[in-house]
Amino acid sequence: MIRTLIFGAIAGYVGKKLYDDGKLTEFKNDLVTRYNEAKASIAEQRAEAEPTTAPLISPSTSPAAPLAH
Repeated sequence: MIRTLIFGAIAGYVGKKLYDDGKLTEFKNDLVTRYNEAKASIAEQRAEAEPTTAPLISPSTSPAAPLAH
């Protein structure tokens, strides 16, 4: 239990030091930038992969066909 308290105190001290130095803000900004770039890249890939023509509808799957009873 004492090891957990010591580790928590060290982690808290280091975290506070990083926060005060602005390192956590830099890290967050880097993560946000990378996320937005990845999201834009995926959107571009999806746009390229989408077919430009409408899918063909066969008479058996057409919504206008009556349902069998």
